[in-house]
Parts: sequence; structure tokens; C-alpha cells
Amino acid sequence: MTSFRVLLLCVLTLCGLASMAGAQNALSTRLDALAGTPENPLNVGVGIRIDQITGVDQKAENYGAVAVLRFEWTDPLLAFDAEQTGRDIRVFNPSDLADHAAEIGAVMPAFVIHNQQSNKWIHEAAASVRSDGRVVYVEKSSLTLQAPHFDFRKYPFDTQDFYFEVVSVFPADYVTYYPLEDYSGLGDLLGEEEWVLGNARMVKTQVQGLSGKDSDQLSLAFQGSRHQTYYMIRVFMPMLVLVAVGWALFFLDEYRKRIEIAGGNLLVFVAFNWAISADLPKLGYLTFLDFVLQWMFLMTGALIVFNVALRRLKVAGREDTARKLDNYAVKWIYPLGYAAIVGYAVSAYLLIP
Repeated sequence: MTSFRVLLLCVLTLCGLASMAGAQNALSTRLDALAGTPENPLNVGVGIRIDQITGVDQKAENYGAVAVLRFEWTDPLLAFDAEQTGRDIRVFNPSDLADHAAEIGAVMPAFVIHNQQSNKWIHEAAASVRSDGRVVYVEKSSLTLQAPHFDFRKYPFDTQDFYFEVVSVFPADYVTYYPLEDYSGLGDLLGEEEWVLGNARMVKTQVQGLSGKDSDQLSLAFQGSRHQTYYMIRVFMPMLVLVAVGWALFFLDEYRKRIEIAGGNLLVFVAFNWAISADLPKLGYLTFLDFVLQWMFLMTGALIVFNVALRRLKVAGREDTARKLDNYAVKWIYPLGYAAIVGYAVSAYLLIP
């Protein structure tokens, strides 16, 4: 009987040790599978797609967008038994998924939109979790985004850079990003008439996050250029007409009429200047169009002074001298002056990298 008790005790001890070893192995396996740690960072795919551009405000240097964000990651802690639940996919509201993840100790890859300027109005948002722990989170929202990289030196022949920047709340040691190229880009009907938008691409960088440490950032970068037809018809064609009118003044014999017409042209250039400056912020530099307009303004002012001087010569009885100067101005000074202005403006503003 005593031998039987000893044998039973040995068997129970061995079974206990085996159970403890099994439990330790199971715990070790679970710890190895934990995502969102420096030993095993959570790898999150990010897709950014802009469906609409609701407006581009050049003076405020921002733009409005309706965008779809998509996040994909796999966390074994979120896995479940498909046979027990009767389905392979569970659908959550974002808040419910966050509560569920908090209960089981899983990491939710929270994010911020780095260049967001207004409240983000979420139209729709949902998350699906597969039985293997794969998560897909999708949200559609509208918001205003900062565009601090605008450079108007070549205006209206400028090309501007736009960005939609998503930054992880967690340091890069815990959560890393990779782009979902198939779910990123620009929609076919952006609804923006003033700009031609394209060259969309995903760019990955690291910035200082909310934690104070380096965090992964994925940006949807794209470029916009202006419709040139508008500026050719509304701006450059009237300017060309005004220049032609100024040149035609030299064929009038009456200097008083010249002065009156040139004075009207001067007022038109002032109106042009105000109308164009109303679309842009108060810049600390001249744009291409500013430079051309200012010199046209100066040339028209000089034209008035020149015609006043010619009239004074005529009144003083030096009409032959006035005619020689007038003829010289018609053939050389006026056309070459404008050619020099436009040539310098192109080389100094449009040909710079």
C-alpha cells in the first residue's frame, strides 16, 4: 500500500511539472506573439485616398479635402475562434474596437493628421477583425489641411505641393508604418476647377511625435498647377492690348490726347494690381506677374512724362527735336524696353529650379 502511495505521488508530481512546463511554454509563445513592443513592433499599413478637394485657399495657405483613410494590421491578441462565434469576421465600431482591445491588452495604432487645421468630421468609420487577428479600419472624413509649402514666385505658372500627413501616436519602436499603394491616391472627380492635380505618391518619413520620440509618418503628396487658359484670356491678353495701345499713342500728333489715354492705362494697371493681389497672401517677395505688372506700370508712367516733355518742346518751338525723339521712342525704346522686361522676368522667375 505504501509503495502504491509513493508511486501515485511520483505520477502526480510529474504531471504537475509537465503542466507547469506546458503553461510556461504557452505563456512564452503568447509573449512572443505580442505586437506593439520594441521586440515585435506592430506593422501597420496605411492608405490615403482623396476623393474630393473642396477648395484651395491661397491666402490662408490651406485646402479642404474629403478623404478615405485605411489602416491594416495583424495582432494575435485580437484573434478569436471562428467556429465558436459562427463567423470568420467580426465588425466593430471604432470605439467598441478600442474598448475590446483595451480589455485584452492589445495595441490600437492611434494616429494624428499632422497638418490638420480644422475639426475632422467623420462621415463613416468601421473596423473588421478576422479570426486570425487581421484588422482593417476604414474611415471617410472631411477636414481642412495646412499647405505651408506654397511658393508663388512663378505665379501664375507655379506648381504647388500638397500633402496629407498621417503620423503614428506611438514611437517607431512600437508601431511602424508601410504604404498601401493600392488604396492611395487621388479620385477621378475631385471637383476642383482652378487647379490641375496629379503626380500623387506616398512618402514615408519620421518626425517627432506626440510622445517626443521619432514616429513614423506617411504622407500622400501630390502637385497642382493652374489652368493657363484662364490667365491667358483674363490677364495676359488685356495686358497685351494695353501695351499695344501705349505703342499706338506714338502715332498721334496731339500730345494732350496721348497724355489722357496713357493716364487711363495707368489706372487700369492699378486695378489689375489690386485684383491680382486679392487672390494671394501678403507676400514678402515679388511674383512673376507682380514684376511684369510693376514694370508695365512704371513704363506707362514714364510714357506720360515723356509725352509731357514732348509737348513742352513743341510749345518751346523745338518741334523737330520732339519729332526725332518721338520717332526714336517708337522704333527702339518702347518695344525693346518691354522685350527686356519680359525677358528678364522669364529668366529670373520662370527658369529658376
